[in-house]
Amino acid sequence: MAVSNPLIKELKGLTRKLIECEIEINDNNEHLLFFYKSLERCFQKGILMRLNPIGFSKLPNAWYWLEEITEKYFCSCSTYSLVVEQVKQNPKVYTPTGRFRLLIKTCLMRKCLHMPVELLVRTPLMATDYYDKNSILGDNILGEIFLSVLLLSSKLNFKLNLRNSSFLDESWQLPECLALELVPCKSLGISVCFIKGKALIVNLDKNSVAAEDDKVEIGDVLDEINENAITSNTKGQLRKFMEKAVGQPHRNKKTYELYAPIVHLIRNSGIEGLKTILKKFNSEIHDESEKTEMTKSENESLNAGFSVKYCGCVYIGTEGHVKLIEKAILQVLRSEDIKSISVKFECLELGIRVTQDSNDTVICKQSYMEISSCGRTGNIPNYFAFIAGDTNCNLATKFDAYVFYHQNETEVQTILQSLGQGFQRTHFAV
Repeated sequence: MAVSNPLIKELKGLTRKLIECEIEINDNNEHLLFFYKSLERCFQKGILMRLNPIGFSKLPNAWYWLEEITEKYFCSCSTYSLVVEQVKQNPKVYTPTGRFRLLIKTCLMRKCLHMPVELLVRTPLMATDYYDKNSILGDNILGEIFLSVLLLSSKLNFKLNLRNSSFLDESWQLPECLALELVPCKSLGISVCFIKGKALIVNLDKNSVAAEDDKVEIGDVLDEINENAITSNTKGQLRKFMEKAVGQPHRNKKTYELYAPIVHLIRNSGIEGLKTILKKFNSEIHDESEKTEMTKSENESLNAGFSVKYCGCVYIGTEGHVKLIEKAILQVLRSEDIKSISVKFECLELGIRVTQDSNDTVICKQSYMEISSCGRTGNIPNYFAFIAGDTNCNLATKFDAYVFYHQNETEVQTILQSLGQGFQRTHFAV
């Protein structure tokens, strides 16, 4: 009786199409995306749930066993071991799904994807530790057929851009990746904010080298600078990377449609100026974050500033923790120097500004990077405060608390939410 499986049949057909190309297989190959997805379905079929070291379940993903057997059965200098280590050290992928997908791409390039499968299939009972009996790799015959397809794919000439991997956590469908060599300069003239670990370009100096010939556009993602991956973990090192710039913005220049995951980043940024970009494209993508967007009236209030009373400022020491908010508010209220100055409280794109109503005198102006916390106390909810350091809050050694009053508790909550959104869209100039 013939043994067959629709997933194996699909993978065979796609492999045959790649063989028929008779040229190197690059990222533009029309069959490659379907081949990736078919491979992933075969690896994921019937995979067992795993437990982490403290006993909690991990999402079933082939990455775990592909990594685990490396240490047990492959020497550190083998091709497959080197690929696994390369994937583990890549800062652009951080989920098991992203690492698994990057592993597949890298193994195809290095012609070693068959190696872990051959070990699993031909070692008695090993597959039962990772797959159920209805899986492909848990079945002796189907496992051998799958291995034969992988051995066939190892003869193909894959030429893939492994640096274009920042969105593998979300999707196999990757954006266009453009590498730019710019003239030496002290500043690229761009500002980015980090949304879900991606450096979204939110502002562009029209006279900068980055803006020449529309090299870079607002809404692109800065992926690397001088071969250094740009993630939320490296945002403090941006200036250090500026000897020579290599940016990789993502946009389909042929259709002029935004890459779908970047639409999500723009929606999550909370920056109104960026949202106008979306109007140029016929995108029907909806994100759950839209549920938390500010209403029209709230936006109007934010743009005009909030009318509040400034009560005073107090030095609170060398820490700016949110737990000190209540103490700071009470300290100001008990002070003989308590004030009641009518001010306009503005939440801007880069920070907050508080100006006196009577003469527009700036009482305080802080960037979101300097603000360490904000909040109010449940006992007297009409009062709120934010704490700011004498420099970026992660480096500051001196912190002051600024205390305000608003007669409407709902408005106080809106102001604090606006401050919170500001923290999330903190900009970094490059």
